[in-house]
Order: sequence, then structure tokens, then C-alpha cells
Amino acid sequence: MSGRTASIIAGRAFAFVLLAGLLSACARGPARHDPAGPRPAWPPPPDAPRIEWLQTVSVPADLGIQHNRLVRFLDQLVRGRRSEGMSRPYAVTVLPDGSIAVADPDARSVHLFDTARTKYRRIREADGAPLVSPVGVAADGHGRIFVADSMRAAVFVFDGEGSWIGTLGGGGALLRPTGLAFDRGREILYVVDTLAHKIVGFDAAGNRVMEAGGRGAGDGQLNYPVSVAVDREGNLYVGDSMNFRVQVLDGSGRFVRAFGAAGRVPGSFDKAKGIALDRDGHVYVVEGLHDVIQVFDAAGALLTVVGGTGSGPGEFELPAGIHIDDAGRILVADSANHRIQILRYLGDPERGEGGS
Repeated sequence: MSGRTASIIAGRAFAFVLLAGLLSACARGPARHDPAGPRPAWPPPPDAPRIEWLQTVSVPADLGIQHNRLVRFLDQLVRGRRSEGMSRPYAVTVLPDGSIAVADPDARSVHLFDTARTKYRRIREADGAPLVSPVGVAADGHGRIFVADSMRAAVFVFDGEGSWIGTLGGGGALLRPTGLAFDRGREILYVVDTLAHKIVGFDAAGNRVMEAGGRGAGDGQLNYPVSVAVDREGNLYVGDSMNFRVQVLDGSGRFVRAFGAAGRVPGSFDKAKGIALDRDGHVYVVEGLHDVIQVFDAAGALLTVVGGTGSGPGEFELPAGIHIDDAGRILVADSANHRIQILRYLGDPERGEGGS
């Protein structure tokens, strides 16, 4: 046998062993992230818990989405990185079918975890051009996905498959779109335009139907807002970042109330990021600088603080976006830990409620 023939046979044998190992790995179940002891819960004992930790999501396998690992391996060789991992997850939402969409500005893409069909894909471009800085994501009740690209100064609309179908706010209509929230009752998408210090509303046809704010510190004025959430009555809760407060506006943009102040103690704000509401109207505000989520009642009284700095279950490093779905799951973009953490709202013990 010639040396060349032996080399070919050895090469093929190595490739076969590699392929067999990778395909065998595909048969294994998803990676688990459960803690060794009881699930972390908040507030800690002896108080009755309101929130418990469920799981961590870093790659599709964590949600039971399995792919051919040979394809992933070859893709990693070509791209020089893990193509399915998250670089800096910044915002997160849940579609009506349970799929999870994650805006990842460092990866210049949106991760779409289709749990119903156990598929994973990335949204990388819109209107024929690459995404540059996708920092906001929301979904309507029909499966459409809205993505705010802060550098392209527009909100792009995709179908549930991740195909681009339209654009909102292009042509200079928005300066720096960031946070998004969709009001399913009124079919309005609310966009935080951070550099314009405004909240802008678009209807289902893409018409600009509401505008609120303007720079300032007075009632109804905003100073670099970063996030927005909508309650069941259609009121807007705005993370008014550099005014160190949460402002509540009605659906027309009129001032209702505000709470919060600058500070580094619980109940105050230092670097507020994402905002969300649970089914009982409690307000969740991500405090990015201190790696916690502060939970308030509707009047602004602090109820509990979730998290702390670290990489374990229920710990965060530079958390950013937050979303609470209809099932009471709390999804947090744990950006510097390159993952999404999923918690669950158990109910208000003062009302005698249980979890969903």
C-alpha cells in the first residue's frame, strides 16, 4: 500500500469517527441548568415567595432544539465562533406560539428559538441590508416580530419565519429606536426613540398615531428613555433613564403618575434598563448596573429585589431587557453572561394566589 493511499484511508477513517461522534452527540438530550438544591426564589424565607427561577437558555439545545452537530461544527470552522450562541442578548420577547426571539446587537442578529417546531434560526438582515444594532424586540398577537435597529434608525417587521415584510419609521422619522412594546388590545406598537426623548406609537398599518414626551424633567417629559411596557388598560410604563424614574402615561401619552429617584439603595434607580409588568400589575425594572431586578407595586412601592452579581442561577451580569409572557414566565436578557434566564411569577401571596 502506497503512503498516499494510506493517508487517504486514514483521513476517511478520521472523518467517519468524527461524524459518528457528532451524530451520537445529537441524540443526547438538552443541557440542563438546574441547581443542585432548591430553586432560587424571591423574596427569601421567611417571606412567601413571589418569583422562582426556572432555567437558563444559552443555546438551542437548552430548549430541546437539536440540530446536526456536524453542520454546527463546520459552521464554526468557517465563521470562527459558535454560530448558535448568544454574544450580548439585549432584549427578549415571546411569540404567541411560544417561540422566543432575542435581539443580540453584538451578533448583529435576532435569535429565533422556535420551540413549537424545534427549530432555530437567525434574522440577520432586513430590506436587503444587514442588521447593525438590533436592541429592541416585540411581537404582536399574529406572530409578527418587530425589531428596533438603533443604528439603522428604524423598526423592521418580520413574519414568524423571520422574513422581512416591512419597515416602520424609516427615512429619518426615528432618531434612535430602542425599547419596544406592543399593545394587543389596541393593535399599537410603541417605540422608544431615545435620542428624541419620545415615545412614538404606530398602528397596524404603520401610521404614526401617537407621540409623547420631549426632553425635560417635568411631568410627561423624558430624558433618554430606554424602555416601555403596556398594562391591560393600555397605560404605558416608561423607563425614564436619566430622570431616574418610571413614568406612567395613558394610551394617548398624557401623564398619570411617576415613581423613583436617583440612588444606589433598593427602590431607587442608577442604570435602569428593561421594564415589564406581570398579570397583577406589578412593575419589574432591570437595574443594569447593580445586576438586579426591582419589583414594585402599581403605586411604586418596592416589593422585592431579584438577583445579584454572578453567573449562577438567578444571578446576573449587566442584565438588560425583560419580558413577561402570558404564562407568567419572566425572561431576562443576561447580557454579559451570554444567556437568557427564565423565572416564573408565582402570584401575590397577599392575594392568596398561586402560580400559573
